[in-house]
Amino acid sequence: MRPAGLVAVCNDIVLNGRRRVVELGSGVSTVLLARLLTSRRALDGFRVGVVEHDHAWARWVGDQLDRERIAHDVVVIHAPLLDHPLAEPGLQWYDEAAVVAGLDTALRGDLIDLLLVDGPPAYVAGHGLARYPAVPVLRERLAPGATVILDDVERPGEQEVLRRWERETGLEFHRRAEDAGVAVARVSGGPPAPRS
Repeated sequence: MRPAGLVAVCNDIVLNGRRRVVELGSGVSTVLLARLLTSRRALDGFRVGVVEHDHAWARWVGDQLDRERIAHDVVVIHAPLLDHPLAEPGLQWYDEAAVVAGLDTALRGDLIDLLLVDGPPAYVAGHGLARYPAVPVLRERLAPGATVILDDVERPGEQEVLRRWERETGLEFHRRAEDAGVAVARVSGGPPAPRS
């Protein structure tokens, strides 16, 4: 995730008081978001579920969180890529059973108020629609007023994913400045999303 895209995510956390965050795809952004949430000290705490397909990378992220002593409210969910009924032919999405079990543990029954979609990898030719299942699979877990952010929206595959999500869900994605590389939507039922 580019710095400007990460700023958009951090702004949403701060401006909208996000405390139940799900990130598809993990990395340095996971550590930075956990730092931010830890520093905010919300009265009822925060909970983060991070879904990662690569076992070694998931372990690395967990080790970084442990090293900084910010892992207590973050669950790194290892969910390998498998065939999925909502994935395009020839593409895979996360093991849905692992995602569901992991999010149940991470969120303890709460709904998601910020969904960051930066995985599975979609940069390889022919994999542009790999992230499509995210919203259909997790839609019922989104709280009213939740924010959905898709990264890498300058790529044709992610642009098609956005068109499908908008058509199928009624979400309206706003693309941030070109250098941010993200598109942001607000689930109905909450206050309007701030414009930047």
